[in-house]
Amino acid sequence: MSLPSQSRSFGSRSSRKRRRRKGPPAAVFIVPLVLLGLVGLWWIMGGGTGASNEIDPTALNEHRAETTGSLAAITNDLQRDATQTPERPGIEAPRETTQSRAEAETDRQTQAPDLNERSQTPIISDPVAQNNTSSNASPSDGWAEQGTSFEEPSEDPFEPAAQVADMLEQATGHLNRGELVSARAVLNDALRSSQATESDRRRIREDLTTINQELFFGSSVYPGDALSEMYEIQSGDSLARITKNQSLTVDWRLVQRVNRISNPSRIRVGQKIKLVRGPIHAVVTKRDYRIDLYAGPPDDESQWTFLCSYPVGLGEDNSTPIGEFVVRSNSKLINPVWRNPRTGEHFAADDPENPIGERWIGIEGVGNSAVHEGYGIHGTIDPGSIGTDASMGCIRMNDNAVEVIYEMLVEQVSRVIVKP
Repeated sequence: MSLPSQSRSFGSRSSRKRRRRKGPPAAVFIVPLVLLGLVGLWWIMGGGTGASNEIDPTALNEHRAETTGSLAAITNDLQRDATQTPERPGIEAPRETTQSRAEAETDRQTQAPDLNERSQTPIISDPVAQNNTSSNASPSDGWAEQGTSFEEPSEDPFEPAAQVADMLEQATGHLNRGELVSARAVLNDALRSSQATESDRRRIREDLTTINQELFFGSSVYPGDALSEMYEIQSGDSLARITKNQSLTVDWRLVQRVNRISNPSRIRVGQKIKLVRGPIHAVVTKRDYRIDLYAGPPDDESQWTFLCSYPVGLGEDNSTPIGEFVVRSNSKLINPVWRNPRTGEHFAADDPENPIGERWIGIEGVGNSAVHEGYGIHGTIDPGSIGTDASMGCIRMNDNAVEVIYEMLVEQVSRVIVKP
């Protein structure tokens, strides 16, 4: 290692002639110079006791690990972990709690949302009107908790047809330019393409889910996005009032979730929040135990925009009926009570053993499916039943997922289509 002291020249000769003086013998000067040279050589060879300029390999590895971990965390934030936990099927629709329907409606509009909802299997009789008791739980900040695509990457090689490949290339170009709205539109068309295989659609749903984590469930508004807009809080506003006055056709709790608002009663005048627009509909594919969510007009499926997917559990012995349904009036319940119609066993609100969890969304058949009554979408206390046929006919979901479904679907507007 080169040291500042080594830039000096020791023992240089002068070009002048010097008068010889009498003095000590030459050895007196030579010996110290030799010793000084040896000390300098020893220092250069690394024998110095000063701090080393080399990087500690252990510290370097720790730094690299920290950096890698941070990058992984960022990637995970963009990828929603939507694994949902199922619960065991309930048999009878939940009953009313101690509140009246009017009080329940007031709760829906004024209290902070409880993000869990209960589900049950097909109901033998229509449930008695229940109160929508809201909890003080704040919505999850993570879309993963909200449930993005739950599907695992396919092991099959991804080789889309030429037309689909061209659309995917277009979408990639839009993404590289930061044009999320355009990328979503192209991928949505690719998802509906008759040329797309099941493997293609699986990958496309995953890409769309990732985009919607930011575009729909994120708090930012992007130019050209017809599903969201920015709003400035006015005097006298509440999230429920804003949702109604702006005709958003979603539950106000979804606005709370998207904006990461922990306490909806503490919004302030002048505050800007993101609004998201429905209506939103659900399509259940029985063979895949999957529910897909779309935004769009109820009567024109060709205009629907894919948002996300969740895993579901279905009825034992193929008892979940195929057909078209609509969310039934006064059927969306938070923390309902429930009675098992087969055994008569009663489960109170907040009972951890309640099979239908914390959310219940009643659905009723329409058209040729009008014969199907008493069914619903609900939560579960049996996560292992998701992806299986275990309920009495209802559609059960993991609690985190059913919370989001509850906030997205609207009574008498949102359609629920069940396919083979």
